[in-house]
Amino acid sequence: VLMRGGQRWRTLAGKVATGIPATIQAMLLARVDRLPQEVRRLAQEAAVIGPRFDATLLKTVTSDPGRLEAGCELLCDAEIIEEVAGSGSGSSQSYRFTQTLLQDVIYQNLLLQRRTDIHGRVGAALEQLCGDKPERLEDLAVLGHHFAQSAERERGAHYLQAAGDRARMIYANDDALRFYERALTALGAIGQTPLKLAIAERIADLSGPAGRRQVAHHHYEAVLLAYRQSADRVASARVLRKVGRLLWDVGKRDNAESRYAEAAALLDGADAPIEQAHLWQERGRQAFRSGDHSLAAKWADAALDCVRTLTTEHVSDVGRDATLVTAEALNTKAVALARLGRNREAVGQVERSIELAEAAGLLGAACRGYTNLGVLYTTIDPAKAMEVCRRGLDVARHIGDLGFQARLLANLAVACCTFTDRCPTEGVPAAEKAIEIDRALDQREHLPVPLIVLGQIHQCNGRPELAVGLFHEALDVAREMGEPPLLFPCYDGLATLNLDLDNLAEAERYFSLAQGICAQHGLDPEALVVLPFLD
Repeated sequence: VLMRGGQRWRTLAGKVATGIPATIQAMLLARVDRLPQEVRRLAQEAAVIGPRFDATLLKTVTSDPGRLEAGCELLCDAEIIEEVAGSGSGSSQSYRFTQTLLQDVIYQNLLLQRRTDIHGRVGAALEQLCGDKPERLEDLAVLGHHFAQSAERERGAHYLQAAGDRARMIYANDDALRFYERALTALGAIGQTPLKLAIAERIADLSGPAGRRQVAHHHYEAVLLAYRQSADRVASARVLRKVGRLLWDVGKRDNAESRYAEAAALLDGADAPIEQAHLWQERGRQAFRSGDHSLAAKWADAALDCVRTLTTEHVSDVGRDATLVTAEALNTKAVALARLGRNREAVGQVERSIELAEAAGLLGAACRGYTNLGVLYTTIDPAKAMEVCRRGLDVARHIGDLGFQARLLANLAVACCTFTDRCPTEGVPAAEKAIEIDRALDQREHLPVPLIVLGQIHQCNGRPELAVGLFHEALDVAREMGEPPLLFPCYDGLATLNLDLDNLAEAERYFSLAQGICAQHGLDPEALVVLPFLD
């Protein structure tokens, strides 16, 4: 987008999103063509560095460093570049192009081979300036950018992957995805190298929670095929576990179970305690969602046994991963114990999970802990439940995790509407926001929860016409997912709602369905009424 500023035109939002009209290109290039050849060359080298550049870096890159100062003065006189105010005191002078369009036109009109060569020189110069092991996100990103446009594309992909990893550590997941996608583009049509597989798996890991399940599934399947061909059993098992989670979340439970079973077979006899623990923890979580709480607790204990002898010092990757699976398994065990009536033990397990996760900076795992702790406190101390949910929401918002924001908002709505007067002011808006997020992310595994919560609120406040639509929508999604803990509150809610409306036949039908789902899966109806929304 072009915007006039005084006597100059500038582009908004950084890069030009569409092609520059030929007449404007010709006008801008004419200004450059009037310059001496060596000054034109300097402008081209500066344009490859970017819209803003440092004189020290340009001196390292340029083919004629002795003429740098004079060349920059001529470019300033021609209003091609300008000094950045205050940049020369105590450090190298910085410059910027007077128009972003001008820098872009100069760059785009370079021959590809020359552009590629200059990018390589810029990357090499930046490596000298940044040291052997750059750690700053900005340094990794700029190194990745230049090498990815050079002849050393794989080196660029390494830096872009590192930039993505660093962005992911600070929960800038959108930025991380962009870095990973650029890294994959840099690698182009080369075969499935270990680097390419690692990047593709990272893209899949972030795409699923962002609602891009098809993208995630596509990358996982491509990576899985490569690991199978190379007979990497542990890596194959890891990806199968992740695919299983994706399938389960869209209601394809049989397909998910087959992936978990295949992963378990691959890990049989393998020395991979952490991956085995992740798989057992995942099996426990799915057993819980199926209503088999005793089995869920056993799987969680098996996961904890796998990593019990490993260090949970989170300074190492192994320690961090061991801490993550420990925190998750404690959570899974806690929700299973709660449904088995052992609430005091459950609270202790969740609190331990949060403590471990927060100490290691594993804030996603901490959010799951806050989600469950909020539910456990709802019937004991609604005020404390609200406090826990708000604390968890702060963490979820800090890391930008919309999935857990929806869960915590739904639980906050329940807490606000349980023995408090904050239902209209805080409870209803929280439930409505949770529904909005779940729909936006297509979180069908959770969407029934805020629909049920809002339906219950409307029912309690004498608005059955609003409640009935919400319960039916929740039931449609819950049937698709096939999870008993989601189906029961739908049936139970519709039963009580029809009872209030004197539709006795319908009330009896839904009560029968609620009792049937409990009998079929050996569930305690009272536990589901009191603690319906554990995760």
